[in-house]
Amino acid sequence: MSPRDFYPSSWMGRAGLALIAVLAIYAIIVPAIGNGPLYQDLPERLSGPGWGRLMGTDQLGRDQFSRVAEAVKNSLVTAVAVVVISGIGGGALGIWSGFLGGKADLLMQRAVDVVMALPLFVVALAVVTAFGASYWTMMLAISIGFMPLTLRVVRSSTLSIRDSEFILASRISGGSNFRTVVRHIAPNVVGPWAVVAASQAGAAVLVEAALAFLGLAPAGRITLGGLLGGQAQTYMYSAPWLVIWPGVGIAALALGFNLLGEWLAERSNRLPGS
Repeated sequence: MSPRDFYPSSWMGRAGLALIAVLAIYAIIVPAIGNGPLYQDLPERLSGPGWGRLMGTDQLGRDQFSRVAEAVKNSLVTAVAVVVISGIGGGALGIWSGFLGGKADLLMQRAVDVVMALPLFVVALAVVTAFGASYWTMMLAISIGFMPLTLRVVRSSTLSIRDSEFILASRISGGSNFRTVVRHIAPNVVGPWAVVAASQAGAAVLVEAALAFLGLAPAGRITLGGLLGGQAQTYMYSAPWLVIWPGVGIAALALGFNLLGEWLAERSNRLPGS
């Protein structure tokens, strides 16, 4: 396999990582400088983009450039947290289900079928509505919706190597199930899990934005969906920058994670034996 075979996927990987890195730098630096995202300058309310106000101001004179940066930072934190929670939970259950098999595996798959039969947004909306719109509830709600897909992918990868010679050798040599899983199975399912994780990070941004747009975000937390909704809808014709820039932030984050996921998927498909 020549290096030319990896050119398209490498391009997508570089583009995705660069986009996420730029957004992360913007999200970390901008809220920490100037007056911050909460400072109100009423004489400058609904000022259009210009020098010193690159994205204009909102109805209370708050700097939109700083507020979008704060919202992007919160979305990045949510995306990473969701991937970690759903990845660890779904990955562990997927390995356990695929490695042990039997009735436990059958029951686990039926439970997964039930959750996957419901739309992701409906699951997240139900959890947030039932337990309140706190930050941890939102992350848990999105993670529960993502966990079945992670479980299925990791279980499938586990089943494909469960009867391999190196797994059998480990068990014959007296290795415990835990040691076999940690040393031999887990490293071999990281690739497929990474592909799912990258795509789920982009989806987490969209789901969080949708929940926040509906007013289900934690009170006081600046989110991209929250910036799109509320008063921004009232002024969207007279001050279109109030909806344009949060929308750009959502699209850029989702694009960055999806490009990274496509690159990982292509690279995984090009591996020998895939």
